[in-house]
Amino acid sequence: MRMNSKRGSSAVFLTVILAALVSITLALIYGVREESVRSRADAVINLAGDSLLSEFDYDVQKEYGLFLLKGSDRELSTKLRSYLRYSFADAEDIAIESVKASGGRFSIADTALIKQQILDHMKFAELAGVMEKLEKTDAAEGLPQESTMENKTLRHGATIVSLPSSRMPKRSLTATAESLAGKAAEVKQAFRAGTEAYLLNRYAFIHFNSRNHAVNTEHFFKNEVEYILGGETSDRKNEKRVELALKAMRFPINLAHLYADPKKQAALSAMAQLLTPGAAAAATQAVLASTWAYAEADNDVELLWQGHKVPMVKDESTWAVDLDSAVEGILGGTAMPDVEKGYNYDQYLQILLFFQDENMKLARILDLIQINMRKSYNEDFLVQEYAAGISVEVKVNGKNYGYEKQY
Repeated sequence: MRMNSKRGSSAVFLTVILAALVSITLALIYGVREESVRSRADAVINLAGDSLLSEFDYDVQKEYGLFLLKGSDRELSTKLRSYLRYSFADAEDIAIESVKASGGRFSIADTALIKQQILDHMKFAELAGVMEKLEKTDAAEGLPQESTMENKTLRHGATIVSLPSSRMPKRSLTATAESLAGKAAEVKQAFRAGTEAYLLNRYAFIHFNSRNHAVNTEHFFKNEVEYILGGETSDRKNEKRVELALKAMRFPINLAHLYADPKKQAALSAMAQLLTPGAAAAATQAVLASTWAYAEADNDVELLWQGHKVPMVKDESTWAVDLDSAVEGILGGTAMPDVEKGYNYDQYLQILLFFQDENMKLARILDLIQINMRKSYNEDFLVQEYAAGISVEVKVNGKNYGYEKQY
């Protein structure tokens, strides 16, 4: 009887152990299955999101190096769902409950997203040697002359009102230029290679036309860099805005040189005494100095337009206009200084860009992309319909999966 009791106890014990082992095994199998489903869902949803990003606008990427994705939330969600259904077609244990994809958080109305893409693109350009080639062009003799492209005016109202910069308050380019007279030391920062400001500004010269340098004759505007600065809808107006800004920059710097040069002061004093002897001579001398400084500034712009260089701060050798010619207003053409050195036209534009509001600069870069895309590739192209990334939210088997993906 006792022996049977022991055997019975052992059987019960083994049954309990076996049940426990079976339960653990089933739990492990279920857990592995759940983890397998979760891991597969995670990988497939991630891959489906990447597939959406791969549908960027090829023309924008090819010409400007930027990745932009078009689509409303509904369109993006529909595409994402189709990718998921295809990938899970053979998975009976996976139930897709909800799918949402949106580019709202990555709208390129946020210029910081475009700025980062431009910086990444320019760093790649540095590695590819594009920047080095551009610097050699800048340093070469015989710089490019005025582009042969025709001046154009943008008149299409729908395009104008939809430009990314259209809702941004304008700032006076001339006022910005005037302020540079007291910032001669800061001007050199515009040419510090590798800085964010430098890379953004060089992007403009690599991808857009200027008065003296045609990057792509298929673009709408001839003066695109000037558009970034001036924001007008015609080449002539943007050229005029930049011309006024350059003269506003050069005038006070030239005037300061006149007051610092003893020889020129003596010439001004002698002419003032000749024109208005006596007490009025001092006032006349001030007027003459302003006239002379402005004539030199006007000549400076002509030199820049012709591909020559003009230094930020002048000395005797780089001064071009004599007092008599300035007063009489008869230069008889562009006056050439004894020594040519300093910055060329595009480099002066780069200085102006350096001191321009960054958000406005980026918005006008997007303006040009929209204008050129509508002209050459897609007449319905609107920057506001594009994003630089997506957010993905999917519910599978009662579990939520969320991702943010950015170019």
